Amino acid sequence: MKSSVEWTPARKKSFIVSVLRGGSRRWPPKYETLNESKTEKRVNTLTGRIAQHFRCASCGGEFPAKQVNVDHILPVVDPVVGFVDWNTFVENLYCEKGNLQVLCSTCHTEKSNLEKKEKQRAK
Repeated sequence: MKSSVEWTPARKKSFIVSVLRGGSRRWPPKYETLNESKTEKRVNTLTGRIAQHFRCASCGGEFPAKQVNVDHILPVVDPVVGFVDWNTFVENLYCEKGNLQVLCSTCHTEKSNLEKKEKQRAK
């Protein structure tokens, strides 16, 4: 059965990337990295409830789970080289924990913005 809506190559690529990234949320090395950054359970200042806290690999601060991200130290897609091929993308996305770190939302945003600037300079 043919779809009534044709997908552009960019839309198809975006869909595949989204599905692969969604699946990576269950990748065991991500949980191992997160567990290794646990500090203690204490009061979350935003909610007033007891919550597990995690140490940011960049600033060293301690944050509840909703304020941290498991980040790829070396980006999944190199900002200078760009997308190479699907095998490279999958290999980089599903990496071992040696290429993963826990960053607070602020540090993660700063790192992502630096990568975006690097990508723009490379164009």
